[in-house]
Amino acid sequence: MSHHSIIRVAHRGASAQFPENTLLAFHEAIDQGVDVLEVDVHRTSDDELVIIHDATLERTTNGRGNVRDHSLEEIRQLDAGQGEKVPLLAEVIQLARTVQTRLFVEVKVATESEALVVAEATIRALEAANFLSQAIVTSFSPGALLHAKAINGEVSTMLDPSPQDGSLTPREICAQALRAGANSLSCDFRFLTPAVVRECQLTGLALWAWDPDEPQDIREMLTLGVDGIMTNRPDILNKVLHDATI
Repeated sequence: MSHHSIIRVAHRGASAQFPENTLLAFHEAIDQGVDVLEVDVHRTSDDELVIIHDATLERTTNGRGNVRDHSLEEIRQLDAGQGEKVPLLAEVIQLARTVQTRLFVEVKVATESEALVVAEATIRALEAANFLSQAIVTSFSPGALLHAKAINGEVSTMLDPSPQDGSLTPREICAQALRAGANSLSCDFRFLTPAVVRECQLTGLALWAWDPDEPQDIREMLTLGVDGIMTNRPDILNKVLHDATI
């Protein structure tokens, strides 16, 4: 059984092995073989878009405090791991263009109003770089995705439904995406069932499984028939795919 149609997404790059959301992690993921890089975007105090997961600096850099309270110049002086700097969205777009990889750009939700501003800035950045058609804007915020579509109806969007704890019915999961005007859904692999996969297919929504890193979990997602897999270990995903086609 061939799984070549599975779309391989590197979650924050090859983030289990290298500092997450850094150019190093993205380059390594590309070398391992992926179709999409997933990145997280926040705003600096001078309104530049940087690639970092948390609203705060402590976990992934040697800085302190909120991303939003620091200028780009200040953030660029930080160590994001192994001497890597916090990248700009523009840098990651350029990398993706060079290697013909697509991007998932996640608008993080510190507050709903901030999510709307970042969603708009993200659309503008993708437009300016002529990369809108190669990106999917993702968020846990339906409002941010609706705002993104209102600014440019050609953007593809993906919703992370809430809560992701197994309590939503397959229909409720799909209904959240439809209300957000989203084209696809991203769900924690632990809560994906055949019923969820089937409902997404019947509703016309692409389904992305996020964060299976163990071979048996990846194999289970392939069997379920998801459209894509977002993993912190692209190397393991590729080994499983290779073994499945022998």
